[in-house]
Amino acid sequence: MPLDPTPAQEQLLRSYCGAARFAYNWTVAIVKENLDKRDEERRAGIVESHLTKSLSWSAWSMTPLWNSVKDEVAPWHCDVTKHAFISGVTNAATALKNFDESRKGVRKGQPVEFPAFKDRHSKLSFTMIEFKPQYWLSEDSRHVRLVLPRASTDPRISRRRKQLQWLHTTESFRRLKKKVISGEWTIQAVTISFVGGRWRASFSVRQYVVHARSAIRLRGSLVGVDLGVKYLATLTVSVNGLSDENGHVENPRYLDAHFERLAKLDRQLSRCMKGSKNRAKLLLRRQRLHGRISRTRYLYLHRLTTTLTGGFETVVIENLDVAGMVRRKKKNTAKALRRSIHDAGWSELRRQLTYKTDDCGHRVIVVNQFYPSSKKCSHCGETKAKLALSDRVFECSNCGISLDRDVNAARNIRDEGIRLLTNEASTVAGHQPGTLNADSRDRETKPPRRGRGDRYQSRTTQPARELSPLA
Repeated sequence: MPLDPTPAQEQLLRSYCGAARFAYNWTVAIVKENLDKRDEERRAGIVESHLTKSLSWSAWSMTPLWNSVKDEVAPWHCDVTKHAFISGVTNAATALKNFDESRKGVRKGQPVEFPAFKDRHSKLSFTMIEFKPQYWLSEDSRHVRLVLPRASTDPRISRRRKQLQWLHTTESFRRLKKKVISGEWTIQAVTISFVGGRWRASFSVRQYVVHARSAIRLRGSLVGVDLGVKYLATLTVSVNGLSDENGHVENPRYLDAHFERLAKLDRQLSRCMKGSKNRAKLLLRRQRLHGRISRTRYLYLHRLTTTLTGGFETVVIENLDVAGMVRRKKKNTAKALRRSIHDAGWSELRRQLTYKTDDCGHRVIVVNQFYPSSKKCSHCGETKAKLALSDRVFECSNCGISLDRDVNAARNIRDEGIRLLTNEASTVAGHQPGTLNADSRDRETKPPRRGRGDRYQSRTTQPARELSPLA
């Protein structure tokens, strides 16, 4: 929800964000100092039981530690609300937890490094927590409450408390207030951040009452979706108002539409002196332009994902390594293509599909990224050895069929999703498929063992146990 703060309120918000950054850096520094000290003692030959006691990285342990030393570390803490400091400590504890789980191999995805210190160029954000249901919302549904420090030494805050405690919003939150008053929703926290050149407030809401889902008019039971650059998505089922007769969903290319304007702002910034007022104005203009581009892109993706999740029981998509495709710097991957991949927002589209299908009671099937959806014929199953990116028409040398490249890939993704669903339904309890896209094996597959001498050992298989008729 966009905010329209006064200059005094904006100064107060920036001080809150600075306090959250200060608490974040303090937490990371305390933990880093403890770890370095323990490492030095180990190198000195001290027994593990006699080392310095390790710190607990949880927010429940670090918050009382911060409260005990805040008078010495931050004597100015009375001029800032306590929520800002708690927000910084909590964020640091979450970052340390992610690092610890990644180091132990519990966290999935790419490895997470030790949290780095934040500077004044980092994202401005802080979170306020209050468990009173109607504490945050005003009567006119146009103002959000800002928690002020209780015992501030600044006379500008103590004299103008009534003018500072309500932030004006450019949009009405009448629906949110109606849900809160009725008791269906409860506001758990409010996060205020500076995104896209504007201050925004986001509400974390808990829903206690779950109503029965209204009947949804389905367009089909299953749809295959092929993501691309020329067309944002290609569907196996044509949807009126969303795609054309071939299932192609138009790619709006919001970044390309404003690319010349962004390039002009970058040229103007390069001629400005660092620290000048004109440079600050140009930076704000560029931030707001980027924010406008991202907001319009998200709205377009929300329209697409809402239609897919509400109209089909199962959505089949391909698992694309977006980070690898953008990071790959080869001759056949031009800079403009990498920019277009960023502009398409494939990762955001998959994220929206995932949580929206869960809300509707539907599901998403993800096909392996190594499945040859573009090179395989959807009619006879023949696979080509090579297929250039410039070839937009798929012609099969075996059956002679000729159709659009994206339509062929969408059909292959749909068929692969049906096969995965069939294998999942027919899998015997206790058996695991050998690979993601392979047929189910008749024996159990054990995970590889990693030893000191042999890091990657071959997979060993054992015959499946015979199931008794009563099992």
